[in-house]
Amino acid sequence: MSIEIRNLSQSSKLNIKDGVVLDGFPSAGLLNAIASECLIRSSGTELFAVIDSPEFPPLSIISNSMPHFPARLHVNEGLKVAFFISEFNIDPLMQSTMGKKILEWAMQNECKLIVSAAGILGPKQNSGENASTISEQSIFAVTSTPSAAKIAKANNFIQLQSGTIGGIPATLLNEGSLLGLDVIVLLVNTMPDAPDFRASALISNAVTKLVPGLSCDIASLLGEAETVENKIKQIRDGHKESSYIT
Repeated sequence: MSIEIRNLSQSSKLNIKDGVVLDGFPSAGLLNAIASECLIRSSGTELFAVIDSPEFPPLSIISNSMPHFPARLHVNEGLKVAFFISEFNIDPLMQSTMGKKILEWAMQNECKLIVSAAGILGPKQNSGENASTISEQSIFAVTSTPSAAKIAKANNFIQLQSGTIGGIPATLLNEGSLLGLDVIVLLVNTMPDAPDFRASALISNAVTKLVPGLSCDIASLLGEAETVENKIKQIRDGHKESSYIT
């Protein structure tokens, strides 16, 4: 399985030495994808490259009447941050290859840190939270190196003592530990059956601590969270009512 990062001709030169790379590929609750989209939209980035593979589904994302590859690499050179993002779920058989490609690109560009995220099962967060309460909630983390662990501790992330991580985040952690490359995978409770904007707001807030100058409209994500949760409640209530109909 091959994955190619195809630089755009007008943006072949890049300097994000000592920068941060974010894995924005969809995960449980779409945490990475939603958080990365918010950070990209709020902070401003440029499309630097497209990510392509013969194994990817033939898909074009139409935006502003123009076609776009569904997997892309966005960069904010001023903030020294890069985002790997996609509108589709990477096939499980390709996730290890994709993780290694992210690591390879990060090393080629002399980046100092890779950040990803994953969902964990736990008590559901209460609705009605605002940006201030979001910032006070605990974030768990798994790190690839002692130096990454120090970064996590300095930002008050709680080190996960035991458990399992899957998908692209797992490859980033495992390979990062062998290569001596700092990787932090952020962990939050998430809803398994819907896009989780509330958990994504937690991830976005955590990432802004790791990348000075990066921002995200947390209030907007929380508004989306309330909308999604209300829809789910209506669907579930409707299902309960219909179960009584004979």
